Amino acid sequence: MLNSLLEIGCEEIPARFMPGFLKDLKEKAQEKLKRERLSYKKIETLGTYRRLTLYIEDLEPKQKDVSLDAKGPPAKVAYDPSGNPTKAALGFAKSQGVGIENLEVRDNYVYAKVHKKGKTAEKVLAELFPEIVSSIYQPLAMRWGDIDFKFIRPIHWIVALCGNKTVKFKLAGIVSGNKTSPHRNVGTALVAVRLAGQGQTLSLPSYKKFLLKYGVVVDQDERREKIKKMVEAEAKKVKGNAHIEAELLSEVTFLVEDPIVYVGAIDKSFLKIPQEVLITSMKKNQKYFPILDNKGKLAGRFVVVTDGCKNKSVVAGNQKVLTARLSDAKFFFEEDKKQPLKLRIPDLERVGYFEKLGSMADKSKRIGKLAEWIAKRIGFDGEGLRTVKRISELCKADLTTKMVYEFPILQGIIGKHYALLSGEDPKVAEGIREHYLPRYAEDKIPSSMEGTIVSLADRIDSIVGCFSVGAIPTGSADPYGLRRAAHGIIRIIVEKEIDLLLDEAIEHSFPVSPKVKSAILNFIAARLRPALLDSGTRYDVVDAVLSDFNDILDCSKKAKVIDLSTGEKWFPGVVKSAERVSRIANNPAREEVIEEDLVEKEEKSLFELYMKLNWEVGEAIKEEAWEKALKALTFFTDPLELFFDKVLVMHKDEKLKLNRLALLKSIEKLFLSVADFRKIVLPG
Repeated sequence: MLNSLLEIGCEEIPARFMPGFLKDLKEKAQEKLKRERLSYKKIETLGTYRRLTLYIEDLEPKQKDVSLDAKGPPAKVAYDPSGNPTKAALGFAKSQGVGIENLEVRDNYVYAKVHKKGKTAEKVLAELFPEIVSSIYQPLAMRWGDIDFKFIRPIHWIVALCGNKTVKFKLAGIVSGNKTSPHRNVGTALVAVRLAGQGQTLSLPSYKKFLLKYGVVVDQDERREKIKKMVEAEAKKVKGNAHIEAELLSEVTFLVEDPIVYVGAIDKSFLKIPQEVLITSMKKNQKYFPILDNKGKLAGRFVVVTDGCKNKSVVAGNQKVLTARLSDAKFFFEEDKKQPLKLRIPDLERVGYFEKLGSMADKSKRIGKLAEWIAKRIGFDGEGLRTVKRISELCKADLTTKMVYEFPILQGIIGKHYALLSGEDPKVAEGIREHYLPRYAEDKIPSSMEGTIVSLADRIDSIVGCFSVGAIPTGSADPYGLRRAAHGIIRIIVEKEIDLLLDEAIEHSFPVSPKVKSAILNFIAARLRPALLDSGTRYDVVDAVLSDFNDILDCSKKAKVIDLSTGEKWFPGVVKSAERVSRIANNPAREEVIEEDLVEKEEKSLFELYMKLNWEVGEAIKEEAWEKALKALTFFTDPLELFFDKVLVMHKDEKLKLNRLALLKSIEKLFLSVADFRKIVLPG
């Protein structure tokens, strides 16, 4: 078995692309090695902003030999009417390396039995490595020089090894070899990849160790952990706690090859600015890690991660740059404070929202209208209702500030601070911040009900508005974040247990056609389905409760109840009854049952039972007592069995037949009011 390595050395690759490149590099290698019949133990991808590395462990030295039937041209093309081979047959035989006499006809086509001997891994990789690199997805690509090749950044060196041999090929004008670049602080000349000890074979640990000697921590996981520990250690030295966000840590990991950290100080005059502003500026512009005190407040210190810089004077330079950045932020803050938040509301007329949907002022008005309806729907009045209205009026006002223009991520956060400085009620200020929650999948949802209501209204308005003008997500494209909005709606409603009929909310949001309303409900249901599956609910139960979807909370509760009931002895009876009733009661001429036309005692009894259970199930649904509703349906099992055994539904007397079908249709509707049990899969 052989170990193989490919290293592509480039000019600086933007950090945000590196995780995707490494993932794609691994997937492309797996796909193409499988195609080429070369097995291996494992594949790993490593990288820094200057290099992409593919390592293949325990690669087979040679392809497997293979025998296969190669399909050629149709027989009538390969042979003339006299049975003589044509040029097509001769050409096919030659291309497959077999004699014309070895061709055979099957299913009106010519086939050749081909035996391919496996090539050595070294020869295969010489063809495969350039193909793998060329196939990596490029979100951005560039050309350089006069070569007809595109890559994320110009390539400067290529290391390609298989065992102790160099794999030779040419890509982007660069001939592969065994030389790599050390860290820039160590040297600029390429160095040969050498392993300690004579005759030692290539291995991932030896490759990492070799590069480390030249100032490069090539394993991104090791580099990330090293940075994290170093930052935390520096923060402890000044009796603080490092504020490390995963996203920033990942970005910094791909900005350096040899992390060295230092602590810098922030001028105390800047600490009067809301700390979210300071932290955002440090993260976004300078990639610094803030240090907090034991109370979670900014301690006036930060950690900077450098790339191999051993000169402590770098701290002064970073402090100077940060001071300039924070001076800008301080200026924005002081300027914004001059105008109370409520006076910014008219300025929203000049902030565009979406073509055909008006300005951000128009959106704010729609949010207010819908939020007021939701608030009343869930029992708000008086002070609570006034707070909701005020949050709706002010929630987008900070979009007109200089601070949000510079740092869009602060929308809502800085709005809260400006609301407090403007003398607004703290509940209103907090609601302004919370209405943006959750910002992403794992984010917290609003804690206050006022913020929750406005958050729901904002998201519903976005989805309904975009759908109404045809801006619907397609495939992976979702430029307006509607899927994220739908996930937020689902999380808020389920976690806060908010009873909300979506069709009514849509009607109070924006005028849409029944077709668009249906599309919106289907869109939200499609987001709810994986959420229910992730909670452990059976797929068929999920499909059953999502039938005729209109209520997120009801579906969530029903799913749990039905899922827990699938193991009960009585449950199959409910499913079978629902299926049989639905199968027979398909599209009756009428749905009204005429009691005088019930003649058999079994159908009379069934009708009486239906009248009783229709009320009981209806009351249970109103109370959202889904277990009670489900168990009520079990009383149909035996009477329905008796009915079908004793009563002829498709009677020759049209009057009797129509009445019996109407009865079954009524019962079917009752089952469907709980769930579409036809979608449940019973064992066996």
